[in-house]
Amino acid sequence: MIQRDHIDQLTEDLTDVFTGPGEAARLATIERRIAHFRSTYWRQHLTTHGTANDLLTAYQNQYRLPERFTEILAEAADHNRLIQTHKNQQISGALGIITILGLPLTTALTVIQVLGYQTPWHLLTATLTALAATGALLTTPYGRLVLNSLRGRTRRGAP
Repeated sequence: MIQRDHIDQLTEDLTDVFTGPGEAARLATIERRIAHFRSTYWRQHLTTHGTANDLLTAYQNQYRLPERFTEILAEAADHNRLIQTHKNQQISGALGIITILGLPLTTALTVIQVLGYQTPWHLLTATLTALAATGALLTTPYGRLVLNSLRGRTRRGAP
């Protein structure tokens, strides 16, 4: 009965992973609870042989506990993969933005320094030119991909 109650609770908790912010922390908590459950409560053999094992097996099969626990493990792995993919997309998007912003600005400031221009007018012109180049880069397919990767999952239709 303890096994069934824990499996029921883990199933409910997994359905609530994406209900709001902090999904990675909620999933980490659930994964710790799964590991604790597995090491503490998930027994499939009580003795090397005998009636106790038969009773435990019959109870687990009656409530489909092995199948449900396998489903819980698979669902937790799927959720973890989704969260990691989203984090990787955000990191890649942030690096892309740094590249798209940094490359034109660095190039413009380097050109000013090499040419020896020191006036604020030249600095302002170079900065505005770099911002225009950045804007142009953001309209390319790569720029749109970078911007989309920084947006939230709900905008793309994911849970």
